[in-house]
Amino acid sequence: MTINLRRMGAIIAFIQFTNALEYMIFNPLFVYMAPTFQVPVSWAGYVSGIYTLASVISGIGAWRLVGKLNPRKFLLVNMALLGALTLMVLATQHFILLLILRFLAGLLGGMTMGVASSLLINAADQEHRARLLATVISAFSLVSIIGMPAMLFLCERFGWQTVPALIGVLCLLALITIYVGLPKASGGAGSGTKIRITPTMLLFASGNALTQFSPMLLLPILVPLLLGNMRASSEALPWLFFLGGMAGFAATKLSGSLCQRFGGYRLSLAATAVFITSLLMVLWLDGASWLFMITFLGASYSRLVASSAVAIRFPDDNWRAGFSTLQGGIMSFSTALAFMLCSLWLADGEMSQQASTGLIAFSGASALLLPCLLRYQEKILVRNAAERATGGVGEL
Repeated sequence: MTINLRRMGAIIAFIQFTNALEYMIFNPLFVYMAPTFQVPVSWAGYVSGIYTLASVISGIGAWRLVGKLNPRKFLLVNMALLGALTLMVLATQHFILLLILRFLAGLLGGMTMGVASSLLINAADQEHRARLLATVISAFSLVSIIGMPAMLFLCERFGWQTVPALIGVLCLLALITIYVGLPKASGGAGSGTKIRITPTMLLFASGNALTQFSPMLLLPILVPLLLGNMRASSEALPWLFFLGGMAGFAATKLSGSLCQRFGGYRLSLAATAVFITSLLMVLWLDGASWLFMITFLGASYSRLVASSAVAIRFPDDNWRAGFSTLQGGIMSFSTALAFMLCSLWLADGEMSQQASTGLIAFSGASALLLPCLLRYQEKILVRNAAERATGGVGEL
């Protein structure tokens, strides 16, 4: 791998880190922002949900438009606008305006991730793509391990206004690295692949969305659950997210090996059992916030690995990119739906014991669907393999 390619991978990983942090931090941050905007803490779901819905619209659309764009110029413009929109949050105390700013940021964020990933894949040859993508994916783990704990620590010490200001600085740094480090002669990142959508394809593409739905349902109220039900102190929040991020990173690495040995279905059974156990801790085990974060995030990442390992066996190499685009769009929609449903569930603005218990129970019930889905998907894959061995095409 050349030095230029390594540098390009590091730059795009930093772009992804900034993008993901700008998106993810508003969930735990909103517990501090809510008094300023004079709304309930439970309305965090609306803030995150409207961002995710916007990213669904722009993310899928970016794959159709990216071939006509200069990726370097596009990333420069997008990161500049994203930084400006984030800084504008500091200039308002109106919730409606906050939603508008987050919607616009979501439009930019969804397209930025799509263009950056496409640019990197297009620049690398086949043997280096997996390694470069692993570098980019690791940026998301670093958000939980370093980004969010650091931001929450600074928020606790200096106020929530510190966070948008620092994200604006990160966007500025991203602009500098893009301008200096990405080649000026970059062409289009690719126009994407048109695929024929079938019920079976939707079944496989929706696996990750179902996996993400259960933990995302609780993410908008994760901080109130930690502070209330689990009796954690506000000073401990950064360390809890750091611990959870480390658990998620370790679970991802371990699950990759376990999945090769036992398969996605069996791994999903074990991970789902751990996930439900973590939810029971919220209801019945006071003072074990650290154990909850380890099991909750570790099981969530492990379930995602299991689902991804099964889904990746379905598409043919010729239309894998199109399938992944569809998969990502459905995942974003599922996340937005989970955020909105959380806020609607707690529409009265009260984090009552009955309401939170019902939401936790619903999250656990939805988690039970994943092993059933993966079992059915694996049967289809076995049937497809048998048909292709005899000259057929399998079920598409």
